[in-house]
Amino acid sequence: MGVTGVINNIKIKSETQGEIERKDIESALRRNWSIRAKDIEVKVLGHKVTLNGTVNSWYQKDEAARIAWNAPGVWTVDNELVVKYDYSLV
Repeated sequence: MGVTGVINNIKIKSETQGEIERKDIESALRRNWSIRAKDIEVKVLGHKVTLNGTVNSWYQKDEAARIAWNAPGVWTVDNELVVKYDYSLV
């Protein structure tokens, strides 16, 4: 009673304070059967990972982001992947 609003400023941070290894994320992308890793560029700045490039589906875009989030030390993922679907295959 009486509460007029709530602001959530909680940030979840990884316990790992070390550097994020770009090579580890790229390797995990290559191991995934659904992603063409050579079309994805991984950039790491501090605890932030940026994904650039193209994928063939929304699933691949989401999966690439999930893989990046799973890397130790990641606080933010900027998923700038572009979905380019080839309609001629339909």
